[in-house]
Amino acid sequence: MITFPVKTDKENAAVSPLFGKAKFFAFYDGKNLTVEKNPYEKGSQLVNWFLQKGVDTIIIKEMGSKPFNKIVQTNIKVLSSGEGRVTTNEVIEKFNNNELNELSVDEFKDIIKEHESKKDHSSCSSHNHDHHSGMCHKKMRSQNPYVFL
Repeated sequence: MITFPVKTDKENAAVSPLFGKAKFFAFYDGKNLTVEKNPYEKGSQLVNWFLQKGVDTIIIKEMGSKPFNKIVQTNIKVLSSGEGRVTTNEVIEKFNNNELNELSVDEFKDIIKEHESKKDHSSCSSHNHDHHSGMCHKKMRSQNPYVFL
């Protein structure tokens, strides 16, 4: 079974660039696709959930170091969904046609480095401001619609 984060539970949703904080995950067993709400708030907690569900492959855009460190202790393969906007149907088609690349440890480390760099630069803690004003969050959302706060 494969899984990947999606932005919504609607049909043919876009793959989410988020992993641990994705709102939903799509599960595909080779024939049927289901979408379930993410029951956790951290990517590292998801790995056990995936193992319980029989997941052997995860497809991602980005991922942090904590879920990565947990995944490398399992037999779960991690594939890249590719750049840009990718939909559920596109991921399944590419998976079925063996067109998705398995990430090497070095590629994974590059993704983590990029992910954590984005997180540092988009975080309120990376600069001084009034956390309660909400202005920083509005500005970040307008600059990057993929930031969910």
